[in-house]
Amino acid sequence: MTNILLISEDFIKTNSGLNDNVWGSYLTPAIREAQDIKLQQILGSTLYQSLLDKVADGSIKNNDFKPYKSLLDDYVQIYLMYQTISDLVPIIGVKLTNLGVVVSNDEHLTNLSQSERELVQTYYGQRAEFYGKRLQEYLKNNCSEFKELGGNYDMNPTLNTVAETGLFLGGIRGK
Repeated sequence: MTNILLISEDFIKTNSGLNDNVWGSYLTPAIREAQDIKLQQILGSTLYQSLLDKVADGSIKNNDFKPYKSLLDDYVQIYLMYQTISDLVPIIGVKLTNLGVVVSNDEHLTNLSQSERELVQTYYGQRAEFYGKRLQEYLKNNCSEFKELGGNYDMNPTLNTVAETGLFLGGIRGK
């Protein structure tokens, strides 16, 4: 897992309905997992690592890397925002303790039922899927801007679908 985050906690809290009091100890790992697991599947490991490197060394701000900056600002961050929240929903109210798996409860707040939490997760998951597809279309239409899309990959980009389904809907299949 990487220590480089492509989106900040503040960006998510400012641009979504996520409450300001959500702890970073929940949010940061959710961001990291959304990047490492979901985003890397879309970009492929080569482009993903290139983007991380450009953010880490600050070179993404150079005019030479304008397509990467556009990719990050206009596509990756909005996708990561929704994917992170979707991944956060099932774990935010659940605590793993020495006593077992427990649900936190406050006398002034009521926790959602499992089915209600699934509705919230589905809501954010659908938005993540939309923005993931939008990201894929951008990469397909601008593949000449990203040399990393033309080589061998540890993890190939999935430029056809981000939908999580066991059905094959046509097109090129990923690994």
